[in-house]
Amino acid sequence: MLNKVLDILSKAVVKNIVVYNMNEFSPFYDYFVVGSVNSNRQGSAAINYLKKDMAEMGATIKSFSSSNESGWFLIDLGEVVVHIFVGEERQNYNLDGMYSHLPKQILED
Repeated sequence: MLNKVLDILSKAVVKNIVVYNMNEFSPFYDYFVVGSVNSNRQGSAAINYLKKDMAEMGATIKSFSSSNESGWFLIDLGEVVVHIFVGEERQNYNLDGMYSHLPKQILED
């Protein structure tokens, strides 16, 4: 599932993608994926692509949240949780700093 999510995000122009391995940190999910977009429209599009493609694969979407005001889009796919931030909001929420001690994979843009 992680590879499919990453493929969809890269096609949806999500940049600066970092995958945090949460296996040792949480019993609820395996990976946090954090990425950035330039606009709310791009964030909405990326989440919509994920929802559509994951549903077609038969994956269960456990929860979904988006807020144009906060600039934070989230989709919980069970083993993978995706966070997409608009512009500077990624630095404001600082998930990268919070999880910097975990094993991670940085995808090249």
